Amino acid sequence: MEHGPVRWGIIGPGLIARAFADGLARTSTGTLVALGARSPDRPQYAAEFPGIPVMSIAALLGSPDVEAVYIATPHPDHAIWAIRAAAAGKHVLCEKPMGISAFEAEVMFAAARAADVFMGEAFMYRFHPQTMALRDLIAEGVIGEVRLVRSSFGYDASRDVGHDHRTYANALAGGGILDVGCYPVSMARLVAGVAQGTTFADPVSVKGAATLGPTGVDEWASAVLHFAGGLIAEVSCSVSLLQDNVLRIYGSAGRIEVADFWFASGRQGGVGRIEIIAPDGVKRVVEVAEPRWLYSFEAEAASRAIRAGRRQFDPPGLGWDDTLGNMAVLDAWRREAGLAYVIETEERRARLLDEVGMVGRAAASLDNRSG
Repeated sequence: MEHGPVRWGIIGPGLIARAFADGLARTSTGTLVALGARSPDRPQYAAEFPGIPVMSIAALLGSPDVEAVYIATPHPDHAIWAIRAAAAGKHVLCEKPMGISAFEAEVMFAAARAADVFMGEAFMYRFHPQTMALRDLIAEGVIGEVRLVRSSFGYDASRDVGHDHRTYANALAGGGILDVGCYPVSMARLVAGVAQGTTFADPVSVKGAATLGPTGVDEWASAVLHFAGGLIAEVSCSVSLLQDNVLRIYGSAGRIEVADFWFASGRQGGVGRIEIIAPDGVKRVVEVAEPRWLYSFEAEAASRAIRAGRRQFDPPGLGWDDTLGNMAVLDAWRREAGLAYVIETEERRARLLDEVGMVGRAAASLDNRSG
């Protein structure tokens, strides 16, 4: 097993890639050594990722200098590049959502299993101390028995980018459910798990609805998740509607409120606030002061898992079963809402399965040679 900082490459330059690179730069466990792009000659990459070699994605996957890759492409490309990275022996951290469906997440993990590499889904808030503090407060019973969760993640991109942007492209799996609905769903499943004394819980039923816009994606959507034991979660998301984006957890002895829980104490550190409101209205605030940058936590967690020889995240990160459960809820939400993507074809599924088969055959060949 290698030692020292994990050598990372990024597939897919863009805003989220720069956020990850900034976070990675503020850890001691990993370092960025390469950037893979479809058009590596674009001059802006040198300014956005100073000092980092830019190359084709194929060259990055073939580079012996790269141990692990962070995938920051549009949603439909997550699965293929994760599978090909695994085939190349690279560890993989994939930006949420893992794929465009639970099926895709399953085949991605099958590729990681066959190649014996780490693979995880990047929900940056899961590793932040504020999330740990929230989890502990619920477990301690500060609001009694948890009965209802309400959470939203909604913004209005229509005024800024227009409907020809990828946010509204059905062929790019646009809309709110996959892009931001995954956050309140993942938090609701985390809270339900803590309430049941486990790391996460899957709902026994999902009822969803959405308003599909002219481009065929969900512009605003809501769902009700019913968990064993009676806990109910109401989640909503939007790309054409600004919502209050407050997490509210109601219990038999009060409630908890957290604004923008996925940002925690801020992208570049700061002070997070968890408000605990008693039945009589008395409010207590738990402050979580954290100077470290938001995306440094997931980068550090992935690097530590890789160096420890693990193949998936430990809680509170999303392990494989946690990711599959989250994707299954998103699938059910989309089915309820009548939302399908034009790229969800049998041909696409067959292609991904073929790619996974090649990973398995390559791994078996290596095993035979080493034996």
